[in-house]
Amino acid sequence: MKRTGTGMSWLNFSSIALCLGAGLFLLTGCDRSKKEKSQKKEQESAENTVQDWPIFRRDAELQGESLEDLKFPLKLAWSFEPTVEEGKRRLPFDASPVVSDGVIYVGNQEGKFFAIDLEKGTKIWEFEAESSITGPAAVFGARVFFGDTSGIFYALNVEGGSEAWRFEAEDKIEGGVNILESEDGKIRVFFGSHDYFLYCLDAGDGSLLWKHETENYIMATPSIVNSGGNQAVTFGGCDGIFHIISADGTGEPREIEVGSYIANSSSVRDGIAYVAHNGGQVLAVEIESGETVWTVDTGQEYRGSAAVGKKRLYVPSPDKQLVAYDRVTGEQVWAFQGRRSFDSSPVLTKSAVWQAGVDGFLYAINPEDGTELWNWEVGAKIKASPAISRGILVLCGEDGVVYGFQAG
Repeated sequence: MKRTGTGMSWLNFSSIALCLGAGLFLLTGCDRSKKEKSQKKEQESAENTVQDWPIFRRDAELQGESLEDLKFPLKLAWSFEPTVEEGKRRLPFDASPVVSDGVIYVGNQEGKFFAIDLEKGTKIWEFEAESSITGPAAVFGARVFFGDTSGIFYALNVEGGSEAWRFEAEDKIEGGVNILESEDGKIRVFFGSHDYFLYCLDAGDGSLLWKHETENYIMATPSIVNSGGNQAVTFGGCDGIFHIISADGTGEPREIEVGSYIANSSSVRDGIAYVAHNGGQVLAVEIESGETVWTVDTGQEYRGSAAVGKKRLYVPSPDKQLVAYDRVTGEQVWAFQGRRSFDSSPVLTKSAVWQAGVDGFLYAINPEDGTELWNWEVGAKIKASPAISRGILVLCGEDGVVYGFQAG
């Protein structure tokens, strides 16, 4: 592992000193009581939290951390199987689901985009796109946004699924969508394309606000973060560069050479972007300065995006491992061994890291030590990432089925 100094004051996780003097032993009972009450309060808060999952990885920084907790073991509450013509195979869901106001939104390789009732698993409406859908959608207000592999970007009305507008890029759109509501009240949507451009559109009418040209395909969902008080868009591409661009399209873009293409999304926390790329490295990059904080060489060609919590970074790997790193130092904390590649991105809750695999299993893994807590065999490869909302974990499989799990 290599580290380059940038000053770590922005991530000060220094250990709290423990005073073990004899005088403190008199207060341990009181302290324990306060601690237990605090833990109980935190647990009740997590149990009572109701959240939406309106974009890939839940929030604009793509952290992959849930505000809700899930109690395992889970049970299969329902499964949604799109209808297919007799004699034809049901095509996979590669896109990760998003959830808003109790409705799941997801598209499949057949080019069908669905609105599904979160509680019941029943279809609300269906929209036919021009071609296959592989990237996650995003929901804001009364509209849901997504792209397809013919290069068309859609805005649909969440009520009824009618088309509000469409925008045509010059090549296919494989990644997901991010959304930003700026201080001037303008809603911007961001997505990348195989035509080498990152696009910024007005969410209201689909007009082009600006676009930024790179040197190769953009395949992942861009992240949005406050960089030095300014909102920035960060993303990697097949040009082997990690890009940092002002969200209003002004100013000089910054480019960080990583030496290999980046097919997944970066996860951002406290001004640091965490990138796992195809060249076999995991990086921590300070967005404001553009400097690399630490680098871990692994030799793996990463496809899934990391989840980042307060203390740790959880990186899914094609070598059948989910690896936890200290996000300040880059030191490996633990590694969980699966049966096959982990191409899906993990979701972090208080009780577990939820990781789906190409082996067809959904795992609940202890976030502290990496031990397996629970698993469920779906029976089909899973490349899409889970979403959690209102006590239900939503998962899409290569068998063309959407699954809803909840606490048993």
